[in-house]
Amino acid sequence: MPKILIIEDDPNIIEAIQKTISLDRSYILKVVSDPEKALSTAIQTKPDIILLDIRLPGGDGRLILKNLKQNSATMTIPVLFVTGMSSEGDRVLGLNLGADDYIVKPFGAMELLARIQAVLRRVHPQATGVRTLTLKKLFLDFENRMASLGSKPLRLQPREFEILYLLVSHPGKTLSRTYLIENSSSYGLPVATRSLDTHIKNIRKKLGPYAQMVQTLPKLGYRFNADV
Repeated sequence: MPKILIIEDDPNIIEAIQKTISLDRSYILKVVSDPEKALSTAIQTKPDIILLDIRLPGGDGRLILKNLKQNSATMTIPVLFVTGMSSEGDRVLGLNLGADDYIVKPFGAMELLARIQAVLRRVHPQATGVRTLTLKKLFLDFENRMASLGSKPLRLQPREFEILYLLVSHPGKTLSRTYLIENSSSYGLPVATRSLDTHIKNIRKKLGPYAQMVQTLPKLGYRFNADV
């Protein structure tokens, strides 16, 4: 399984990334918060990809990136910058220093997973595969954000696709409203909880005769049941 090293000091961001990675059980996760231990940890763990914060107390992510790229043991490891600096100049600087991609805080769970998979696919094609789900006549393609029911495309909005993907990827398991909201939203941004109900309503409408597969469990959350 691909190994991911997170170099980050903010416990909230660490928790957010861990929750995101937990959506895909095919990854092994390692976290280091001390900038001085970043290089040695990377050498020791030999991750397939590194998620690196630019701003670290007592350290600069750009300097860590430079050290990673100058060390023969880590120079080929792809690095995904996780940054709160959204200006074009900051992004270009990170890429020029050797970062393979970047994601700006606050970020969405699905966006982060997609970027991790895209980088791994470019650098290690054998380390990741196509993320698709098929249950009965329902087909979901995570990479291309495409959904179909039988031979008919489902025209889902981005948030609708993410919520349905979360439900279908955990068949028979009840997912809480909080879990669905957190993992289909951008971390750090307020989310209207009632918007989840609207998205579920739209998903059911688009599923047509299969709408009953998305079940509501009062006070608990929602569940995808393909056996209905």
